[in-house]
Order: sequence, then structure tokens, then C-alpha cells
Amino acid sequence: MIWLKKIIFAFEYGTIRVISFLVRLLPFSFTLYLARPIGFILYALFPKPRQIAHQNLRLAFQNEKSKSEIRRIARGAFVHLAEFGIEWLRMPEMIRFSDRYLSEVKNKEKIYAELEKKNGAIVLVCHTGNWEIMALMGGLLVAKPIGTSVYAVARPLENPYLYDYAVKLRGGMGLKTIDKSGGVRETFDRLRKENAIVCILVDQRVSEGSVETHFFGRPALTTSLPVVAALRLGTPIFYNFLRRITLHHPPPKMGEGEEGGIQYEMQVEGPMPLERTGDFKEDIRVNTQKFISRIETEIRKNPARWLWMHNRWRVPHGPKD
Repeated sequence: MIWLKKIIFAFEYGTIRVISFLVRLLPFSFTLYLARPIGFILYALFPKPRQIAHQNLRLAFQNEKSKSEIRRIARGAFVHLAEFGIEWLRMPEMIRFSDRYLSEVKNKEKIYAELEKKNGAIVLVCHTGNWEIMALMGGLLVAKPIGTSVYAVARPLENPYLYDYAVKLRGGMGLKTIDKSGGVRETFDRLRKENAIVCILVDQRVSEGSVETHFFGRPALTTSLPVVAALRLGTPIFYNFLRRITLHHPPPKMGEGEEGGIQYEMQVEGPMPLERTGDFKEDIRVNTQKFISRIETEIRKNPARWLWMHNRWRVPHGPKD
């Protein structure tokens, strides 16, 4: 059966590459405009993720949102997923024409100032934007100008062909990958030996090296790696948020130029102060909670731009529609 799985993986990879090529023939703004109907179709065709999204939204917002608002946000989350997919398919184009698509990284000089202390820097990332574009901007606009390295802690994809392609794309951004399995030691090495920038997604459910926090009022296991590195190495912690800017409305028609249509702007926030209680374990819990609460605040600004179909919380809840 191994050969059958390899054939399936190869077919998936080939299909993705063909779709990526075809998508890049169309104006970027036009393809992003298509994300809305594609997202609605995904919402209708995949009942299990839809039910998980509804369940998570009801439990997260409880009496804050009506049923119609919950449905609207859930549909928006699928649209956000479709947008991410379209943007990822166009990554080769963004890497090649970075000056066209990447606007600026605000406050990056704060990272530069902290790197002078030779303790590296940790950047916290969440699923409210396109984390692959954040990596692209971090590599090309933050790390490359000063000749430092930038890494991302990530879990390998199940499809090895797609994963190799993703790693190759990230390499074109100047980004290197730290395997999530055993990533603590390597993260520490990169911070100490290379004075590197390490990006960590903090709104995913993790089991190893985690601490229990409260996220939207519910227990959630959250990685303790950023806080442990900050406490032990003195590494500063930053937040990173992405904004997509549409420079003209409506989207261009087929055959029209794309120049100046879509750009991305990144905002760096930090370094964030650490609370110290005198108890190392308590310091980890308190500061990790503070960081995940900041992420929650950002998600609440536009809940539809987060992946609610992901089972983030520690206690499993059976999806109910």
C-alpha cells in the first residue's frame, strides 16, 4: 500500500503545481475576488469542519453573538482559508516580484535594536493572516538586509512532495525550517549561536512542552517555548501581524495589468515585557497566558479571519450543528 500512497501524494503534488501555474496567469486581485464564492462552496461541501467551526464559535462567544452572526463568521473563516490557498499558490510570483507585493514592515528597527544584544529574537505569529507571506516578508525585508537568519518552527506536511516544495519556497524567502519534533533544542541553538530570528505559531494546540492557558474562556494547551527561551536566554518576544491592502476596487478584469493591485504590510509589536513572580513555572504560565490573551484580542477585531475549524482547545467537544 506504500506505493499507492506515493502515487496519491504525487498526484496531489502535480495537481497543486498545475493549479498554481494556471492561477498565476490571472490578475491577483481577480483571483482573490474569487475566494469568496470558493469559500462559500467549501463551507457547503465540508460538513464536519463547518460543524467544528460553529461549535467553537458558539463556545467562544456564547451570548456575544447571535446564530446568524455565528454562521456569517464561520462562512468568513472558510473564505479566509480560500484566500490563504490562493495566496500560497501565488507565492513563486510574490518571491519573484517582491517589490510589487511587499509594502513595508513597520517597527522592524525594534527587532534590530534587540538583536544587538546577541540573544536572538522570537516573533509570535497567529492564523489571523497568511503566515507564509509573513515568513516571506520576515526573510526578505527584516532578516536579509542585516544578514541574519530567520527560522520557523513547523510540523512537516504528510505529503512529502508538497512539503519539499513548501520548504523550497521558504528557502526562496530566506526562511529555514525547524522541525517541531525536537524543536526546542534547535530553537535554543539558533538563538544562541546564530543570533537568529525564530517565528513560532502560538495559536495551535500542542501537547509537548505546553502550558494550560485560557483562550476565549476555555482551557487550551499553548506552547511554552517562547517564554522559556525569554526567561533562560533573555530572548525578546515580538508579535507580528499582517494586513493586506487592496489598491483598487473593483478587481481588475481579465487582461488588465496587476501592477499596484495588492500589497502586504506587516506590523511588529514589542519587545513585550515579562512578568517575574520568582517562581519559574508560574512565570511560564503567567507570561504565556498574557501572550495568548493578546492574540485573542487581535482575533476579536475580525473573528472571520481565524481558522475556527481547527480544534484548538484542550477539552474535545463533539461538533454539533
